[in-house]
Amino acid sequence: MLANTIKKIWRTLVEVYNEFSIESTIHGMKHTTRAKSISIRILWIIIITLSFLTAAKLAMLFYNRHQLANMSTLIISSQFPTKIIPLPAVTLCHGNIAAIQKVLSYLTSRERIYIPRGLTRKDFEHTVKYLREAIYPKNHYPEELDKLQQILTANRLSLPELFENISPNCTDFVIMCRLNEKIIPCDKMLNRVTTRYGLCCAFNYEDPYENLRRSKEESISNYSVNFGSRYIVSFLMKPLSSHDRMSSTIYGDGIKVLIHEKYTYPGPTAFEFIAGSGQETIAKLYPTALISSSEILSLPATVRGCYMTWPSQKKYRYRADNCYARCRETIIRKLCGCIPFSASLMKTGVGICNLTHISCLAHITLQTYTLTLQDPECDCLPDCESTSYKVAVTTLPMSAIQYSPGKFYKAAARISNATLLHITFARHSAILQRRELVLSWINLICTYSIPKLIDYSNMK
Repeated sequence: MLANTIKKIWRTLVEVYNEFSIESTIHGMKHTTRAKSISIRILWIIIITLSFLTAAKLAMLFYNRHQLANMSTLIISSQFPTKIIPLPAVTLCHGNIAAIQKVLSYLTSRERIYIPRGLTRKDFEHTVKYLREAIYPKNHYPEELDKLQQILTANRLSLPELFENISPNCTDFVIMCRLNEKIIPCDKMLNRVTTRYGLCCAFNYEDPYENLRRSKEESISNYSVNFGSRYIVSFLMKPLSSHDRMSSTIYGDGIKVLIHEKYTYPGPTAFEFIAGSGQETIAKLYPTALISSSEILSLPATVRGCYMTWPSQKKYRYRADNCYARCRETIIRKLCGCIPFSASLMKTGVGICNLTHISCLAHITLQTYTLTLQDPECDCLPDCESTSYKVAVTTLPMSAIQYSPGKFYKAAARISNATLLHITFARHSAILQRRELVLSWINLICTYSIPKLIDYSNMK
């Protein structure tokens, strides 16, 4: 019964194919049934099969090419007003990561540090000088770092806790702050944050994980109409005494400045420069705003090739730079069994690297810093919408500051080797870019040519 049914179906298919091959306009199709020689029929079947396979392959190539070229980033305007561009975050890192006065004060405080047997207080003061290895791991002083780690272990101290006690506070070196030409107390503008350079002071930085407020004063605006010589934000900073320097990340006198997007961790992707002592430094910002069209955002993230943080995602804001930083931290954890003390995201149950890990960290430095955003180890996507800042830095000595009017400059004149830092938009306009969905010529043929052919075929 089943065999007869199969034979009937097969016979029907053969009859349908024979009729189709006779009536078909496909070149060579009729020769597969009407050719007298079986070898010729087989030859035409092979030719037609190869033709269909080739056509399918070409269609896939065209489709892949379309997928790669169906999006483009266009410059919509070069006159986008900077007054609606969010201000960047500015992170100030003092070069002195261990001050003698802070170390001595810590040694004599109520929470007196315990010195294990075989070591002395002098050993602690001496080994702290090599704390720079925690910032730039080279493993040049393993014996000294081992002694310091013994003291930290005996007191159950982590590196962040040590920096907290012996590094300068924000108010120790930031004397005066000005926002939009208005003097504001620095303790209301700055937050102390942990970075790869130790403890720093950040303005307008919002931690994308912990919802850290950009300042302690919620009334501080995130936008500014100022540009050019009307500075947006200014900081007056004083150097610490050279006799108070115990361990430093820089070999000169000055403040390391990091400029980055407000939700971006102040890490390796931030723009960095040194604002030297006795100098006035002006950082001019050239912002670029990137947005995406609704057609782009409606596509899946894997298709559009970028990631978007939606308003409903209140607990976390995606940034490609943060993803890159987490990628480095994941690789460090995999290779060294710990995460850096300055990790952008601290996880429970994961140990923080201490001084015993310096040799491993020094060994993998090149491997972790040569990663790219598209590296398979990272699997990070660019931002669909973001704000980036190019920075031009101008520096000049403050040799005639006594002739400058205003409270800000008068205060600077009273400080020896003061550092003045100004952040401003270079001009009143920015560049606006937009990701667009671009239709290729294949789409044009499919969308317009076929309907037109149908219309013409119906015309009489």
